[in-house]
Amino acid sequence: MKTIARSAHLTIWLLSMVFVAGCGNLKFQSLKGSSVENPPLERVKVYIKEFPVTSKANVVDPNAALSDGGYGGGGSSINSLAEAGNAIMVISRPSRIEDLTRSLLRELRPDQLRTFTDYDRVTDLVNVRAIDNPFVLVPPEDEDAQLEISGSVYLLSQRVEQRFSQRSTSASIELVIKDVKTGNVLSLPSTKAGISMTFNSKELEEAIAIFISTLLTQKTLF
Repeated sequence: MKTIARSAHLTIWLLSMVFVAGCGNLKFQSLKGSSVENPPLERVKVYIKEFPVTSKANVVDPNAALSDGGYGGGGSSINSLAEAGNAIMVISRPSRIEDLTRSLLRELRPDQLRTFTDYDRVTDLVNVRAIDNPFVLVPPEDEDAQLEISGSVYLLSQRVEQRFSQRSTSASIELVIKDVKTGNVLSLPSTKAGISMTFNSKELEEAIAIFISTLLTQKTLF
């Protein structure tokens, strides 16, 4: 029994050592393939090129909406319909949020960044955590600039007949990171967050910027 216990303790110790070693070697996904040290030894000098927003709405079958218990002004019932796959088509929806560049600049300026602990379902800005900002903003013409960050936002909401939902249903982000020194470009796959907030609100705009910061600071083992 003592031998088994020692063996179990040894296994746990070895696993913990592997975990600790792995955590020490975590690399930023956004820096992969670049000439920047990863993880960086100092804050990485970056500038933002552009972040246009495309706003779309799923047109939901009104019969499905009625069978779902009625359409009460664009709340959770419409979101559940979309999740159930009842959208007929996708149409453009006018939005005052046409570009996220300024919001992202505001988000990346402080010494600490806000990131989401979970973005499967985001309805407020409560579940965020602060981390040390690995980036420092510089002008595009700065000779010391290391990375150019750009991307696009696909903002989705709903419409039943002639009525748009009052809240968004999701936001998908595509990131493009260019190494200024080598010219190499890293295009990260589109990632979606279930951001459900009042459409066109400052809070929605802020949440999308935090989501971009979350993706920029994601780490992997390799």
